[in-house]
This record gives sequence, C-alpha cells and structure tokens, in this order.
Amino acid sequence: MTGRNSESESVCPLSLGYDFYRDPQPVYREIRGNGGKPTEIVLETGMAYLPPNLKAWLVTSYEDVEFVLRDPRFRKSINEAMPLFAANSPAGARAQGRSSLLYDNMANNDPPTHTALRKPLNGAFTSRAITTKRRVVEELAEAALDAVAGTTDFDLVQDFAFPYSISVICDTLGVPAEDRREFHSWVQTITGEATPEALRRDAAQMVDYLSELLRQKRSGGAEDVLSLLARSLDEPQAVAQAYALLAAGYETTANLIATGMLTLEASPEQKKRLWSDRSLVPGAVEEMLRHQSPFNLSLYRYVTETAVVGGTEIPAGSIVFLAFAAANRDEARFVDPDTFAIDEVRREHLAFGGGIHNCIGKHLARLEAEVAFDALIRRCPELAVRTPAESMRWKASPTFRGLRSLLVGPGPAATAEEEA
Repeated sequence: MTGRNSESESVCPLSLGYDFYRDPQPVYREIRGNGGKPTEIVLETGMAYLPPNLKAWLVTSYEDVEFVLRDPRFRKSINEAMPLFAANSPAGARAQGRSSLLYDNMANNDPPTHTALRKPLNGAFTSRAITTKRRVVEELAEAALDAVAGTTDFDLVQDFAFPYSISVICDTLGVPAEDRREFHSWVQTITGEATPEALRRDAAQMVDYLSELLRQKRSGGAEDVLSLLARSLDEPQAVAQAYALLAAGYETTANLIATGMLTLEASPEQKKRLWSDRSLVPGAVEEMLRHQSPFNLSLYRYVTETAVVGGTEIPAGSIVFLAFAAANRDEARFVDPDTFAIDEVRREHLAFGGGIHNCIGKHLARLEAEVAFDALIRRCPELAVRTPAESMRWKASPTFRGLRSLLVGPGPAATAEEEA
C-alpha cells in the first residue's frame, strides 16, 4: 500500500508498502512532481534490523543522492543506529530485538571500521581479478541451463537465476556447493519480511554455519575469499563480512536477471535487437542496471546534525534512505530516463551506490549478468515471459527489488544425452 497518512495530499509522510516494493516508480514520479525534495516516509514492513513502521527520510534526486553519499554528517554505524531505529518507530523495542552480529559488516559501518573490514577484500574483487573468472562463470551458467534443458517452461528465478548466481558466489567465496540450499533459505528470511521468531532462528543458524565454516578455513591452506577473511579478521567480523558478501553477492544479480528479462519483454524492439546481436549484451546489462536498479533503496544512514538537502531541512537523529532507483531515472541527469535503450550506455548510474560504500562486487555482478543473458540468448532463441503481470509476486523488501518467480519458455533444447 502506498498512501498519505492524512486525507490531505500535501501532508507527509508517505506510507510505503507492497505496492511500492512491486513498482516504486509511481511514488518517485509523484515526488518529482512535487519538486523532487527529500520526503518523509514510513516503511510499513520490517526487514532484518529495521522495525516495521519506521519513520525516515527518502532522498530521490540524483544530485541530492550524490550529496548525501559524500557528506560526512550522514553516517553508518549499526551500533549507533539501533537506538535511532527505536526512536523513529512505534515498535522500537522490536527493533532492538532484531539485532545480530551478521549486520555489523562493512555495508553498515563507516571508517575506520569500514576500512578495516573492506581492506582484506579489495584485491579479490578488482576488475582484473574478476575477469579471470569468466570461464568458470560461463560453465556455471551452462550447467544451470542444462538443468532445465528440454522443458517447455521453466522458472527464470527459481530454476536459473538463483541457482546460477548462488553457484557463482559459492565458487568465488569458497562455500561448499552442497550447502547452498540452506543458506539461500536463511538469506531469504533475513532480507525479507519475517516474524521475529523466524528471523532470530535463521540468523542464528546462519551465524553458526558461517562460524564453523570460517574455523575450517582458518586452519586450511585455501586461497579463496572466505579463507582470506578467516585469516585477516576476528571471528565475529569475518562472520559479518561473509554474510554480507553471500547475501548481496547473489540476491541482487538474480533479481537483475529477472527484472531485466521483464523489461526486455516490455520493450519488444529492444529485445529483438538483443536476441539478434549478442555483442549488445554488455550495453544492455548496463542499461538494466540503470533502468531497473536491483538496489531500490540504499541501506540506512542517519544524520548526526541537522542538514539541509535540496533545500529541505533534515533534523539530527533522522534515518535517511537513498533511492537509487529514483536517481537513476532523474530527468535532470538522464535524457528520457524512463525509456529502456540497450545501445545507450549510461554508466554514470548509481545502481552500485557511490562514495566509500560503492559495491565491492560490481565487477562480478556485471560479469554474471552479461554471461547469463549471453547464454539465454544463445540457448533459448524463442524465450518469452509466460507469467501474467497480475500474477507476479514481488519480494517484500525496500532494498532488494526482485520477483519471487517468473515463468518463461521455451527452455533450452535437450542435449543429446537427455534425448537418448
């Protein structure tokens, strides 16, 4: 539900719920129509450490988002933020109960904590390091499509995007492939709407699993990312970092594959061009990142002193979210921003955030998405969306915008072995 908390259209805050998670752009257009200034909101659903009905400020214009990304008054520290969540929510006590060491990672902290947590990972996620993984990523995409070969229809989310992206992150981090179903289930609980009981249970199971895995890595001789974390950080820090890499490392890419396909289906001429010329895939992925923004809202920030953003005063102690999906459709920055055009490479988008909190996995995400669409085009020449728009179910998350399922078909041709 999206609506005002009063009958007057000029009264804030905006209440953001399932309609917003399904398609945030109508809300962003409304805000732009009212001048595009920072807007007071209420997030109806809780997620992880965020309590339900949290009051916050939403920053939507490209210029204002960039300003906040670089202004030191807008901070991240999970320990300092917890009491502010309580102060800005009628369910404050519940917010405190949702804390876990999983959330004390680099995405939720500024320097010096952020610097110490990110430093061990920098070399593993450079463009050069990720380029060496292309062959492995291609093999994993082929394996995921082999699993649905010969089918009339398959679920692009559950049968391809998630298994493929989970396999890539498992290989990259050094997580045993046989464990992927369990941690996928835990991540879906933690990053979506869940009861406090389910959240505590799955967060605790994730902590236990990662703690044991990292202990094994610490005593081994492997050179994978988790081994690097295990030897560079203490156990709580390594657990939190491993969780952040696991969750963000596959969830956003899987979501991008599904929403990208959906966008292509709504732009048949663009889809036809892409399916007839695979050299256009890198540009198409870049446009998907801008147009669809798998991170809808940033993770939280709070402002340490009253600050003026875009002419609007945001009081000290306020929680602030940056709307990357709105900034990436800002007509003051992009020409005809709602149009999806695969040959317009607009790399100045903010799909990966910015400043010190720019996504460390951006090169891997690009590679995964490019390989995925290259494989889909090559092996599924007639691929089309089967799920009607009214039947699509979206994740109940203000941050990760993604479909729960998306039926597509026909699948890849059966291999000779399968036909036999």
